Parts: sequence; C-alpha cells; structure tokens
Amino acid sequence: MTDNQIDNQPSALPSISPGATAHAAGASGPRSGPAYLAFEAARRYATVGLLIILIVVFGFTAPDFLTTANFQDLLISQTVGACVAFAALLPLIIGDFDLSLGYGVGFLAMVGEYVAEHGANAIEITLLMLAGGIIVGLINGLLVVQLRIGAFVATLATGIIMSSLTEGISGGQILFGGVPNVLIDLGRNQFLGLGISVWIVLLLALIMMWVLEHVPVGRRWYAIGGSERVAFLAGVPTRRLRIMAFVVAGLLVAIGSIFQLGIRASADPTFGPELLLPAYAVVFLGVTTHRPGYYNVVGTVVAIVVLAVGFNGLSLLGVPFWVEPLFDGIVLLVAVLAARAEARQVRVGV
Repeated sequence: MTDNQIDNQPSALPSISPGATAHAAGASGPRSGPAYLAFEAARRYATVGLLIILIVVFGFTAPDFLTTANFQDLLISQTVGACVAFAALLPLIIGDFDLSLGYGVGFLAMVGEYVAEHGANAIEITLLMLAGGIIVGLINGLLVVQLRIGAFVATLATGIIMSSLTEGISGGQILFGGVPNVLIDLGRNQFLGLGISVWIVLLLALIMMWVLEHVPVGRRWYAIGGSERVAFLAGVPTRRLRIMAFVVAGLLVAIGSIFQLGIRASADPTFGPELLLPAYAVVFLGVTTHRPGYYNVVGTVVAIVVLAVGFNGLSLLGVPFWVEPLFDGIVLLVAVLAARAEARQVRVGV
C-alpha cells in the first residue's frame, strides 16, 4: 500500500479493514429491500431517534424544558464537555487513550484564574492556557510514543500530577476574581441566539470533520489506528502523527478550560475529572451515528446533545444528585457495547 493509497482510504475504527469489509459485504447476500433498508435506518439513526424521544418525553413532563432560555443555557453548559469529547476522539482514532483530559481542564482553568488574580489581561491568560494545553499534550505524546509507556498509565500519571498542581496552586480553595470581562463575555454572552462559545464549538466541529475526512493527516491518523505497522511501511510518519494527535487533544482541552473560566469566572480545584467519563461515553455513542463503525465528529456532536438533553431533563424533573453519574455510567456501558457491535457488523459486512 502506498502513501497515496492511505490518503484515499475511508476512515474506520481500529482493526477494521476496508478491503475486508467490502469483501465480506459482497459475500453477505443481497443488501436491498424494505427489511434491510429499515434495519440500516434503525441502526444508523438510533441515537437521533433517542434524542427525539427524550425531547418529546421531557417536553411533556418538564414544563420549562421546551423554552428558548433553557436550550440556550443547555448548549452553553455543554461547551466545555464538548471540547473534552473532541480531545478524547483524536487519541482513540490512533488507537490510544488520554485519561488526563478532565484533569487538564481543571488545571489550566486554575492557572488562568491564578494569573488573572495577579493582573494578567485576557490575551496573556488565553495564550498561557493555550500554551499549557499544548505542552501537556506534547508531554503525553512523548511519554506514549517516544518512551513507549502505555497510554493508560502515562496519561493517568500526568492527570494525577496536574491534579496535585491544581491543589497546590489553589491551596485547596476556590479562587475567584480578576477574570477579564472579555473572557466572561466569551463564556456567557450570546450571538444570534446562541452562546459565543457554542459558535466556537460548532466551528471546531466543522474544522475537525474537514481535517479527519478530507485532509491527508486525518486519513493517516485513521490508518495508524487501523494498523500502525502497515501505515509505517506505507511511508506514514507514525510517531510524529501520534504525538500530533496528543498535542491537538491538549489544545482542545485548553480551549475548553478557557470556556470554563469564562462561564464560572472562578476556578474550583475539584472540577475536571468528572468530565472524562461523559466524554468517552459520547465518543463511543457517536460510533453508532452518522458513519456507523467509525469514530466521527458528527456522531460525537449528536451524542453530546443526547446526553445534554438527558441531564437537563432529569434536572428539571428534580431527580436526586446521584442519578446523573448513574446515567453517565449506563450510557457509557451501552455506548461501548453498541460500538463493539457496530465494529463487528462492519467487519462481517452486516
């Protein structure tokens, strides 16, 4: 396989061979007719169907659910989590995990708040937080790729280190005050009916979708996830691109931390780790949407909205506080099982 052939390969989950998939599909019998089309529609749009059901149910049971203000607040509240989910997507594509993502949001938000208290302006705070995210991503990439430490161990270690630094900077206390109005406006204000941060997240989604599906570097990331050795033999600079995936993930985490600082105008040393589980839940759930069997941005965005609607509806119904993490865990379990089933179906051409 040549480098150009890799650039033209479709994007797939790791271990799924497009050629094998096509062969299996041809051997699986006729792929037409009402029954098959109905099955494919149900499989591909199940997450969208769940979203519609949730909206209808909460629309009837929660009086304040179907209001413009509620949906505006709902979307703004998901911008930080969306950035973390996008960050989780990239290491998964290359066959790795990054468990430091949530810790990174809390750490970078604390760094931003700390320098804000000491007189830093919006530009200085933003550049520092973005640089911090890139550095963390680079460290993760070097640990995993150059030093060959397992991604699970390496990123968990960097996450714990960031958690300790967060506690050290804050002294275990919530820091507040000094955040420039520009950042607060970025996190809270609206433009054309949507939060400014929501528009930025949508722009990030479009850029990521374009890069992953239409730019050679995106296709090469997918090729690495499918088989790093095959990609390397085809001339792909696998080490450099794997490190790049972690660096971009760190940059996305930094953007999320900027939103968090602007929304809250403060930094909580305990905030961050709880973002990790929902992020992976939506990425796995997204595998069953838009392009079944593939990690993809559109599916991830749909899954983010599904979880947001679920959390929001349950909150408006006044459910106990412990129901949200329960919902997280159930969704993650279902999403992983669905993603495995989807990958199996793609392999056999079902």
